Amino acid sequence: MNWFLWALLPPAMWSISNHIDKYLLSRYFRGGGVGALLIFSSLIGLVIAALIVLFRPDVLNCPHGQGLFLVANGCLYIAALLPYFYALKKDEASIVVALFQLVPVYTYFLAWIILKETLTAWQVFGGALILVGAIGIVLEFGENGKKIGFKKEVFWLMSLSSLMVSLNYIFFKMMAIQISFWGASFWEYMGFVVFTIFVLVFIKSYRREFWMVLRQNRAKILIVNGVNETINIVAKIIFNYVSMLMPITLIWVVNCFQPLFVFVYGVILAVYFPHISQEKIHGRYLMQKIIAIVIMFAGSLMLNWR
Repeated sequence: MNWFLWALLPPAMWSISNHIDKYLLSRYFRGGGVGALLIFSSLIGLVIAALIVLFRPDVLNCPHGQGLFLVANGCLYIAALLPYFYALKKDEASIVVALFQLVPVYTYFLAWIILKETLTAWQVFGGALILVGAIGIVLEFGENGKKIGFKKEVFWLMSLSSLMVSLNYIFFKMMAIQISFWGASFWEYMGFVVFTIFVLVFIKSYRREFWMVLRQNRAKILIVNGVNETINIVAKIIFNYVSMLMPITLIWVVNCFQPLFVFVYGVILAVYFPHISQEKIHGRYLMQKIIAIVIMFAGSLMLNWR
């Protein structure tokens, strides 16, 4: 299997995870439950941190200041899931995940500000094109096609989530350069644990949702969420492996296929498994998604391909 096919696996797998997130929220977390899903998702940090320290005990030898910074960065990543989950509750996975293409836009501009990296005119135009596609995919057209609305809540929730993910990426890169990849990863995952403890102790509504869901659907929740997190971990391992073989810019270009995968999976689920996922795939809704995703994909190519 060549590098391109390997690089396609992570976005293909992450797209499956996006639909599982949507399924969990609509099936087991109705009437709320975002906090409960957040806790379930962040608990994986404890498992991964334990595995890292088991095979690489040297990660514990980290200066306190850098360790605390990375723990805070891990908290930032988990916090970024909150607006993403709330957006998923409000709209379809194909629309929400497409807006994650704002992440490289924020990342490049934050790298320009924080890391003093340069931006070309080509990249600036690519970022603008992604923004146009992002706005296009959250427009709402009335039945007569004349009244046009804007899904501002979904757009701003995903803008916030994308910004937080971008900051997490920038800060992780800064710290990984100073210490090591595994050291930075361990302390970041410890941030997952710290965030989980904070939520369980101080946010009563999230704690109540977590225990209620666990009591009512323990086996199903653990199985489905376990599969979901396993998919995420395997995708991340493959992504890191391919990144060592090829230039990272090429890998990010291939990662632009994720909205397309999410869209295709959504169409398949809507046609053959409507009880699992419901996507609007008729008439102008289908055309709107296709056009917006194509525009964002073109912008991502321009942003990442130097």
